[in-house]
Amino acid sequence: MAQFEFGYTSGFDLYQRYKNPVDDLAYPGAGNAILSLNAGPKLWIGSPKISLSLEAHANLGLLTLSLKDYKGLGSVSFPMLAKINFNALSGMTKDFGAGWAIGGGIAYTRTELFYLSEKYKDLGVNRTFYPTYIAEINFGGGGYANIGYFYVRYGYHFDTKASLLNIGIMSDKVFSSQRRGGAQPEPMENSAVNFTMY
Repeated sequence: MAQFEFGYTSGFDLYQRYKNPVDDLAYPGAGNAILSLNAGPKLWIGSPKISLSLEAHANLGLLTLSLKDYKGLGSVSFPMLAKINFNALSGMTKDFGAGWAIGGGIAYTRTELFYLSEKYKDLGVNRTFYPTYIAEINFGGGGYANIGYFYVRYGYHFDTKASLLNIGIMSDKVFSSQRRGGAQPEPMENSAVNFTMY
């Protein structure tokens, strides 16, 4: 019988690259390799071998910028994903091990969050949220309500030519497994020292 779990996912990007829809006013790209944080809720349904998960999180890049054509600073992206998870990434396993996942969805992204320069304001540059259709693959491991994995996410929009690339590390915490106790470590037998609390 299928199990249901809930929790949250969080982590950081090792690298991110965003390309806005082309507007012929300014260079559309911006990237970042530091100070990029992710967090949001996540749900799992399935079994220890395979599960379906749904997640939506915020990805905030504090120092995202364009080195080629500086216009402003910062980015935020809101990816919403459905994934098929295998083995240790299923969110259901009570034993530590390895696993992988693959999925897709949609993301809404905006760059130049802060300090858009007056030069580009005068040119008519106005950064708004743009959508991309995303695919993601994960490799990692874990167990007992704690999962960690490396991810690569790519997104593209065929009409606007907008895109995104996120590479990083995420950690999932499964709340409901913790409430049930999950897989506790085996008690030590024949211990040389015993402690009794009164």
